[in-house]
Amino acid sequence: MDIYALLQRYALSWGLILTRLTGMMVIAPMFAGFSLPLEIMVVLLLALSYVTLPMVNIMVPITLPISTLVISLLFNFFIGFVIGLMAYTIVGAVYIGSEIFGIQSGFNVSGSLDPTMEESPITSEFVYLISVYVFVSLKGHLIIYSSVVKSIEKFPLVITDIPFKEINSQYFELFMDAFIFSLQIALPLIGLMFLINVLFGILSRLVPQMNVFMVAMPASTMIMFLLLVTMIPVWIEMITRMIYKLEPYISRLLK
Repeated sequence: MDIYALLQRYALSWGLILTRLTGMMVIAPMFAGFSLPLEIMVVLLLALSYVTLPMVNIMVPITLPISTLVISLLFNFFIGFVIGLMAYTIVGAVYIGSEIFGIQSGFNVSGSLDPTMEESPITSEFVYLISVYVFVSLKGHLIIYSSVVKSIEKFPLVITDIPFKEINSQYFELFMDAFIFSLQIALPLIGLMFLINVLFGILSRLVPQMNVFMVAMPASTMIMFLLLVTMIPVWIEMITRMIYKLEPYISRLLK
């Protein structure tokens, strides 16, 4: 079979698969952001789409109308983006929760005083890296890749309509779980820091001669650092339980 015949059979199929994988990789954990260089991302994307093509084995005719092709490209990107977004919502909830208690502890106070800062808060980056490590350790990246491949069964490559209400309801349910998950990460440390501030307030009333502010800031930072170290095993267990929920959520979406 010559190259022209192969292009006629599989060129559009490969392009649509590439578009769906691109939607997933622009937001999925470990792939999105600055985790991987752009050159590696492009090579990985081309390799994954090439590997996926025989698994799908769907032939899209090259005579497909332009309007249908454009709509299919947009919807394929959207489907891949939704699957990647569901994974990112779980990992992003960890980032949001850690940023909340980071401001309370003083680690992220520079970001709250100067919103124009481009640097990420240190506590948020630390806990986010832990969540990405757990995500990769539990093969979350393979889950979202296999979900993109399985999504072709429900949402074919040539698609002109998407059930937005169904997708919205499934994602909203995941979003609410992720929101509660972020509060579970942040509230215990915020409560402990509140108790510490109350104790320092009582100390300032008992010993008026002491400059409590000069003592409270370094003491709060040191206590928060110790709490961060002791909470790592708890966070890993919480993140693990949340990542285990990812596959059932995607499975319900693809039923």
